[in-house]
Amino acid sequence: MYQRKTLFVAISTTLINSKHTSRRYHNSTFFQSKFWIHNPLINPGSKFSYSYHKRNISTIHDFKNISKTFVYQSSNPSSQSIVLPSNLDDSTSQLSSALPDIKQNDFNKPSLVIIIGWWNCKLSNLRKYISLYTNKLHIDTLSHIPPFYHLFFPWIIPNAVTRLAKELIGVWIERGRPDNIGFHVFSDNGTYHYAMLCEAIRHLANVNSDKLFSKKNLSSISSTDAELFLGSIKSCVIDSAPSPINEKYVALGIMGGFLNKTSSLQSKVTGTDSSHNNVIQKIEPPSILINFLSLFFTLPVIKEYQSFAHKALNDIPGGAFDGRNIKYLFLYGPGDQIVPEEDIIEFINRLKKRSGAYIDEKSGTLKIVEKKFYPDSKHVQHFLKYPEEYINALKLFYRINK
Repeated sequence: MYQRKTLFVAISTTLINSKHTSRRYHNSTFFQSKFWIHNPLINPGSKFSYSYHKRNISTIHDFKNISKTFVYQSSNPSSQSIVLPSNLDDSTSQLSSALPDIKQNDFNKPSLVIIIGWWNCKLSNLRKYISLYTNKLHIDTLSHIPPFYHLFFPWIIPNAVTRLAKELIGVWIERGRPDNIGFHVFSDNGTYHYAMLCEAIRHLANVNSDKLFSKKNLSSISSTDAELFLGSIKSCVIDSAPSPINEKYVALGIMGGFLNKTSSLQSKVTGTDSSHNNVIQKIEPPSILINFLSLFFTLPVIKEYQSFAHKALNDIPGGAFDGRNIKYLFLYGPGDQIVPEEDIIEFINRLKKRSGAYIDEKSGTLKIVEKKFYPDSKHVQHFLKYPEEYINALKLFYRINK
């Protein structure tokens, strides 16, 4: 259930529909002709890569669920509500808005939400969120699960993000160019993923973007469509993120997400929550892993993409910064042992203070909403621990009355 902390957004080369491998990638002439991809004598990593991309994903398979990186799931207006535990505490912290509400047209319920999972996320983890949106909130979804191994090869990220951005816009066009879409991203992997996608789309729209995208072939998507897509993003839910990219957080992510052995980490009491008498523990990764990653982060190519990821995060759309009306919902709490609560609060404060940079002649409104959970709610487990509170937070955020 735990994500790795961090960095370098992992971009998957494909998701596979239920009971079907991807026609696009596994029936293509590329995979049929390039035998060396699956030849372990020539490409030692091929066995793992091939196994990863052949996994089956249990989603509803219909003609709309196209064989692309994003898996589409339509909403079901007549479906039953999600079954929730009855013993829920309604006294958890209240939603707080940083800015007053603005036009209803800009911030109403989205017609499509793009869900991006955390590092080493499983489809069984995301399925409950897909069901939440399609069955409870009646919103169509596109879901994406990034693989974990790009963490160790960050220099391939710009190409991967570029391809993913083009594909996402293509799916958006196929869906009729909805003018109100949202993102729901998890932990650092999903959050940095969202940030870099926006950076790539800025370049597609011929707006100032990072130089790492300058040499990418983006000619198949028009600048008009890219600009319209960027303008259609009206909301983003950020669950359990973000934090800076450094060796300590990467180590926490590896232990918590990949090895799934947070019990092996050192923990120490850092405080208590008086309202529920909960002990707050802070987890420390093994020093040997920290030392190894410290060397890893000294590599120039790693530093370059570390800076790239941080810049993309600081440049996420919204407000006077780029003239766009966007609202963000941050879901976090002191019980998160992977992404510290104070890092999330620090980022929120920076986002509130951000000044205009790209489009001086336009004005935009950035709305920030926060939902804080109790210390017994862990990293990307807020919905599991407090499902009713989680759903109510989304309903208030999207202005859904029923």
